[in-house]
Amino acid sequence: MRVYLNILMFGCMFIAFPQQQKIYFDSQISKHLKTYKAKSDMAIQNGDKEYAELLFDSLFNSHLKNSFIRDFSLKKVKGGKFQTTNIDKPFLLITKSSWEQIKPEEIIEINKMSRMYKGQIDIIILFWDSKDKARSISKDYSSNVILTYIDERDNNANHIIKPFKHSFGAPACFFFSEEKQLLKIEKKFTISYDNTRSEVALNKIHEKIKWMLFKDEPPRIGFISTIK
Repeated sequence: MRVYLNILMFGCMFIAFPQQQKIYFDSQISKHLKTYKAKSDMAIQNGDKEYAELLFDSLFNSHLKNSFIRDFSLKKVKGGKFQTTNIDKPFLLITKSSWEQIKPEEIIEINKMSRMYKGQIDIIILFWDSKDKARSISKDYSSNVILTYIDERDNNANHIIKPFKHSFGAPACFFFSEEKQLLKIEKKFTISYDNTRSEVALNKIHEKIKWMLFKDEPPRIGFISTIK
């Protein structure tokens, strides 16, 4: 009798406190991006970049932060497929395009990150271009970096993947937690490098990146930055 009562109580608790429904990034983008872009474009036309950034912060904090990424598949530059279901650690998804001039120092530092944090984070580069072009501009990346591409001319990019380009353009960097929740977006992603910096300073910068991933609140001034 006691067992049945316990089961009944557990069932009542489950009904009273239902599991929170997951909110997904692509769904949130579909709901809120149009309004954000209209207001942001107007702010930029009026020369008010500060208000445009406030609009982005509001969009992110109110609707996108901690939203989940759905599982999807990407083609690898060197052949085969990459499945997001296989990710079991925090990761960066960095979007790139062939018309962007990628600085050699940026590739060097991404490679360095991939070595330093191997086993702790995954770094995924997503090229929005043909396989041949993606292969030609990705040859200098480390084997630790996961190199993928989408050729939109094939019309195979589905609604789950498209928001990563059509929301904020490329380049951009999306930070995801181990649970595949969005922690941060860096628009117009770039890595700045100063030849006068010492190796010790560079190591501190890499620690900032690690802190950004695991502590969820990146500093405003850092190695990964948004171009004004």
